Amino acid sequence: MKLLLTIAISVLALNLAVGAEPKPQAKSFEAFWTEFKAAVTSNNKEAIAGLTKLPYGFEAKGLNRAEFIKECSVLFDSKTRACFRKAKPVKEEKGDSYSVFCGETIFIFARVKGEYRFTETGVND
Repeated sequence: MKLLLTIAISVLALNLAVGAEPKPQAKSFEAFWTEFKAAVTSNNKEAIAGLTKLPYGFEAKGLNRAEFIKECSVLFDSKTRACFRKAKPVKEEKGDSYSVFCGETIFIFARVKGEYRFTETGVND
């Protein structure tokens, strides 16, 4: 009986593995950056939100998608959008994150659950 149960479980596991869809490869940072930069320069707030780690920490609050979209004009004003047209991301020495410097603000991008996302801003000192 134990042998029969072991065989049944093995067959079921094999069928699940064969029928499973391959997991899509995570985008490279370059592919992410191209998409994010296009969203920012065209002021596509929905697309920006889709490429951002939510909830997003902003002024001591965790913004959900709708709240983040409302604040996009503050985070990505016209000067910042112009900066993003020419900006070159800088890879951090340690880890797998990147930064973009626009005026007094640093925009930080990192992997979140295997995918790159806009994660936070900091002060450019």
